[in-house]
Amino acid sequence: MSRKHQPVVTGFNVRPITYPDGHWMNRFWGPLVSGVLNVAGRFPTYRYILRAHPVAQEMLDTGAPVIFGCVHQDAFDCFNGLPRVLKGRRLAAIVSYSRDGGLASRGLDMLGYEVVRGSSSRGGGEALLMLKAGLASNRSVVMACDGPKAPLGDVKPGIVQLAAKSGAPILPVRAWGLNRLTLRRSWTKAALTIPFLPVVVCVGAPIRVPPKPSDTRPYQIRIASTIADLACWASAWAGGAARPPFEVAGS
Repeated sequence: MSRKHQPVVTGFNVRPITYPDGHWMNRFWGPLVSGVLNVAGRFPTYRYILRAHPVAQEMLDTGAPVIFGCVHQDAFDCFNGLPRVLKGRRLAAIVSYSRDGGLASRGLDMLGYEVVRGSSSRGGGEALLMLKAGLASNRSVVMACDGPKAPLGDVKPGIVQLAAKSGAPILPVRAWGLNRLTLRRSWTKAALTIPFLPVVVCVGAPIRVPPKPSDTRPYQIRIASTIADLACWASAWAGGAARPPFEVAGS
């Protein structure tokens, strides 16, 4: 990568140039994503409804920084819904260095997120340090914690490590609409609720991690299990059948 295309660091934000200048992805998909998000932001495209565990609700009411953990299947509804049900809360997000991540970072920036680039396979250590700094400055973090690779629902250790280093609690999140379009060929099984329909954003009980856990795997399984359980509640609250969408890996 030439010096011209190195990541641009400005304070807490890290916005690398994902594609070379003039790449067709920048010329087409970038403006398209921006246009769609502009429309979605200006009009009531979705009606988001918050349902939270009582202890989680108390934390949300105080405004203290927390770590929201979701799965990639719900990424659109979670990242789009949380700023709307938690108005005024400062949010940061971690996005991978993949091509999809380049488009996602553009969209999240437009939604008001502070965006940090990195994942378990590339740049994760530096990203965790920046997210820890964000939590210390009263930003909450939103993470799709089961990527950037399959299987769906296999929570990676990054979210546990961030909780251990920062002392912030993890709040598992599930977002669900009754009628969803699903990309079944993708490992993420990414789902998008049909516009103008309600979306239930479910926040589970907080999970705390000690400063130096001997093993992160039990916490990973606990987070994944909670998110799977939340899917049952969320789908039922949305008016559909109560069913978990994935098996919890390693449980």
